[in-house]
Amino acid sequence: MENRRPTLADVARVAGVSRATASRAINGVYGTSETMRDHVRAVAARLGFEPHPVARALATGRSGSGNDRIEILIADPDPDALSTKPFYSRVLAGAARSGLPLQVRHIAEPAVVDAGDDGRPFGRLLINIPGAVAAAYARQTRTVSLGRSAPGVVFVAPDNDSGGYQAAAHLVLTGRERIGAVFGPPTPCADERKAGFLRVGARPVIAADGDFTRATAYAATQRLLIREPRIDAIFAACDVTAMGVLQALREAGRRVPDDVAVVGFDGSVLAEAADLSSVYMPVEEEAASAVRHLLDPSLPRPDRLPTRLVVRGSA
Repeated sequence: MENRRPTLADVARVAGVSRATASRAINGVYGTSETMRDHVRAVAARLGFEPHPVARALATGRSGSGNDRIEILIADPDPDALSTKPFYSRVLAGAARSGLPLQVRHIAEPAVVDAGDDGRPFGRLLINIPGAVAAAYARQTRTVSLGRSAPGVVFVAPDNDSGGYQAAAHLVLTGRERIGAVFGPPTPCADERKAGFLRVGARPVIAADGDFTRATAYAATQRLLIREPRIDAIFAACDVTAMGVLQALREAGRRVPDDVAVVGFDGSVLAEAADLSSVYMPVEEEAASAVRHLLDPSLPRPDRLPTRLVVRGSA
């Protein structure tokens, strides 16, 4: 731990407890025994750990105002998005590492809502919020966007372009000749994945637009099969999209991967369960990094988080 300040994760590891337990013990909140509090605090003292003052105030509920929470604002027109898209649960898991109070707000369309000074959260994580709206929120309170948004708004994002490139290169190198793709909606992350995939340029791509939902991807794949019955590979811009692709291929009698290889994007539990090759992105670390920057805006702007293709049975 030389050359850097010890973190809550370091304290938890040395003390042999979870981050949540370490946070509760250090802050003396409900859920830990006196013995556990003494043990964890002794480890923290030995390591030289000092809780961030804002994080401590939020964790103990003693910030002196009514806005002691982090709001995760999600714009997604799909009413079932929070229950059907693993990305959002992974964001919550990463943000929860901080032990801070979280509030999730799901809206169908991006819009600025100002609750006034008393109702504003300490900070916001924005998901799928476009530039102008993100900039307006950033003028209200501390704001970090998950994914590129407006100039001047700090964002944390995976290397989507590289992930798309890896997926296309794998399909080409494994001999696929007639490659299709179901891309995502017109958002920065989807556009970056699309650009990376098309950057390989070794084969023409038969493309269809999607919206990160299974139903739309299912219909899009049916159209691809009509346009090119001999298609032998399909890139899906997210793992939920890939589920629709797989369903359409199965109903058309196309074997995966013998007839058609399929590669998704996210590396979620869906990919593992479906034996789906998928580009893994570290969503939990993305969200945890965003919270760290909310607490300490003086930190350097984060680099793009690396992505990597995980090859499974579908490709």
